Amino acid sequence: MKNVLLIIGLLFFAHMGYSHAGGHAQTRQEPRVWKSVENKVLDEGHFLLAKDQSVYLERKTGEVVSYPLKNLSWVDQKYVLRRIERIAKLNEMEVESVKIPAQKAESSSGYYLVVLYALMGALIIWLLFGNELVKKLKKKKKLLGFAVVCVATVFVVACSDEADEVTSVDDLVSAVSSTDELALAFAPYTNVSTRFDDEYFYVESDGIPDHEMMVGITAWIAQFPVPHPYTGDNAWSIPLNTKYAENPVSIEGELQRGALGIAANGIPIFNPINASGLVSNDIGELDAFGGHSGRGDDYHYHTAPIHLESTSGILPIAYAFDGYPVYGSKEPDGSAMETLDDTFHGHEWSDGSFHYHGTSDYPYMVASLRGEVTLEGTSPQTQITPQAIGQAFRGDPHGINSDDLVITALTENATGNGYTLEYTSQGKQGSVEYSWDANDLYTFIFNDIDGTTTTETFQR
Repeated sequence: MKNVLLIIGLLFFAHMGYSHAGGHAQTRQEPRVWKSVENKVLDEGHFLLAKDQSVYLERKTGEVVSYPLKNLSWVDQKYVLRRIERIAKLNEMEVESVKIPAQKAESSSGYYLVVLYALMGALIIWLLFGNELVKKLKKKKKLLGFAVVCVATVFVVACSDEADEVTSVDDLVSAVSSTDELALAFAPYTNVSTRFDDEYFYVESDGIPDHEMMVGITAWIAQFPVPHPYTGDNAWSIPLNTKYAENPVSIEGELQRGALGIAANGIPIFNPINASGLVSNDIGELDAFGGHSGRGDDYHYHTAPIHLESTSGILPIAYAFDGYPVYGSKEPDGSAMETLDDTFHGHEWSDGSFHYHGTSDYPYMVASLRGEVTLEGTSPQTQITPQAIGQAFRGDPHGINSDDLVITALTENATGNGYTLEYTSQGKQGSVEYSWDANDLYTFIFNDIDGTTTTETFQR
């Protein structure tokens, strides 16, 4: 009788070990709790899909709701990226490949079920008919101990098999491609397109932002914003493989030529120190957005594009050309910006990653590059390579009287192929009307403050 009770107890224990709640039953997970940028509970529901920068959720009631991705917390945005990555990987598989894991999991569970009952059968035979052997060997306690170990082994093996399956799925989900995070940062801006290869993430644009340009500038070298073909082989390049630099490059000793980063709206960002060694923002060279046109008639920033926070939310507002992101006044999770390392104007985040922050004070975005870069040129007139090039097409600029000058307006023409720039100098009005045609023929009409008008044309 004792043996029978023991058998029943062991069978019950082993069965519970195989069929306990927590992974062996095919039950749906509880809905995820989604939080907002402010880290407040937004909703509860299962992730369905992400489309057009919105996330679609299914509540317990079956109701489907959507939220803008940028309104979700940093943690939830990361989760969505992982789900997108997982779905993309599954979609890349062939149908046959998709079927194999399911079949393997099913046969695996059946295998351990067979092992379980085989071991239990052996135990039953031993307990019912092995008494004489036990007495002879005088090892009943060891046998019972062996029985318990066998059942416990089945319990552990059955659970570990299921745990391994879950772990493999988690590993797949957590394998987030950096290109997805990069693409997400540029996605809100329709004038920007992106692509990537094994080495670089490429950003393409025409170099013209969707905000006002040039207004308020008092130190002007008679250059104008025109579109530039930052596309194809001339796209901006962000390295995908980042590495901390042993000898970080400082903006005060290098990088006074070319861009050191790219804003999320596709506008290049130059050193706040200009080619003459002066801080552009301190001498009236920049407009309200921290930009102006350089000698190639290329519009670019010399400060951090923190105005993009209104569109980017808690996503990066830029990327430096060492591969590290630039955030605005908030951390990736939406919390207030933490103390910055003055050496770099950035810091490491809680997940071990590094990022910069844009601020309204010098050095604005980068003090020294945290990551490795390749430079070309002679100090301090060096620039990062590879580097997109603005295609200059004019020679020496038209002479404009700059005494007490201030640019008052830049207005796009009705056909979208040119602008009128207005300014005052010595209390008098002046303007420049410029446009281009389909053959890249540029026409500039200079209406100077002395009343003279000069027309110049340039073939690009």
